[in-house]
Amino acid sequence: MTSRRTLIAFSLLAASVFWMQRAHEPNVFAQDKAKAEESKKDDAEKKDRKRLPNNYGKLGLSDAQKTKVYDAQAKYDDEIDKLEQQIVALKAKQDAECEAVLTAEQKSRLDELNQEAKAKKAAKKKKAAKDD
Repeated sequence: MTSRRTLIAFSLLAASVFWMQRAHEPNVFAQDKAKAEESKKDDAEKKDRKRLPNNYGKLGLSDAQKTKVYDAQAKYDDEIDKLEQQIVALKAKQDAECEAVLTAEQKSRLDELNQEAKAKKAAKKKKAAKDD
């Protein structure tokens, strides 16, 4: 019985320490959004390489048609990039508001669940790479 109480007390202490440290860390969602923005920049670099939309390569387009398609893509690229940045910012804002609703215990549990999900995803990715 005493060891059970000790275990519970230790668990509460550990959770308290975790949350005290967590209070000084930047928002995890903001970090994830920063990674998403970085990924978007990588995607933008890939866009610089001219690429036809899906299945256009199978249509036997002339060089003139390809040029017109590339021009149309270039015409809207900047506007689309700005809108994608706005979406990332709005999602970060939304996540922050949603997280603000949670209690300390719920935030702790959410962090645990997110870490478990990341671990499963990494294991799945590792397994897929190993199978290839």
